[in-house]
Amino acid sequence: MFGLLLFCTGYYITAGISVVIGYHRGLTHKAFKLNKTLERILVTLALPAGTPIQWVGNHRAHHQHSDTNLDPHSPIVSGFWYAHNGWLIDSSNPFICLLYALAGPLRFLIDAWNRPRTNQQHVHLAKDIAQDAYYRLLGIHYIYLPIVLFHVIIPFGFVFSLWQWTGIIALWATLVLVFNAGDSVDSFAHLYGDTPYKNESGARNNKILALLTFGEGWHANHHQFPRSAKLGFDNNLDVSWHIILFLQKLGLASELQKPSAEQIKSQLKQ
Repeated sequence: MFGLLLFCTGYYITAGISVVIGYHRGLTHKAFKLNKTLERILVTLALPAGTPIQWVGNHRAHHQHSDTNLDPHSPIVSGFWYAHNGWLIDSSNPFICLLYALAGPLRFLIDAWNRPRTNQQHVHLAKDIAQDAYYRLLGIHYIYLPIVLFHVIIPFGFVFSLWQWTGIIALWATLVLVFNAGDSVDSFAHLYGDTPYKNESGARNNKILALLTFGEGWHANHHQFPRSAKLGFDNNLDVSWHIILFLQKLGLASELQKPSAEQIKSQLKQ
């Protein structure tokens, strides 16, 4: 069973890091420049999170209109469940959203059909991403669907071949954790945590969420300095930042952005 635990842990880390570094801090916010081949690999691994153009456009809209009526997913405006995952399936029904939250690989099947067809109203904010032919290709529904299905078939086929139904259950639980950790940045991180800055937004720093999401839980820091590749200020743990530093040493990342200590201090509450 140690092998199964190791596989599920590796799956969780790979899924989380590919979204954080590939989609979020890299592709969306240009917080650093990533080697193009590595960037495309990470984006492909993160593809169940949504098509690149859609994901980037929605997240940029979230920053432009955070916790207002124009925010695609604000728990303050639209309620917890809609912000957590209901906005992806156009539902505020807690029961439906809970089923979706627990769906694991079945959520992949829903999203494989749904993501290229819905939540397209902010794609105009991702024109830079749309200029890339590979990312345009990944947004085509008949390309996106089989790739996401392979994200299900390959890992679940692997764990079933070695650990049978125990492997299926373990990987299902891992997927539930992966999806809900990411979704919690849109919900919990706008409701629970610290707001250290003078011009408060709905975003909050949540230590537990930061541990689960490789640093994304430092959400108030992120909204205050969205182009920063580092979100864990004052020596707060930010795993993704250390991975980006490692990639820099390997020559795979450059032009890392982060605010100075003086810039951070000037924005803090007295």
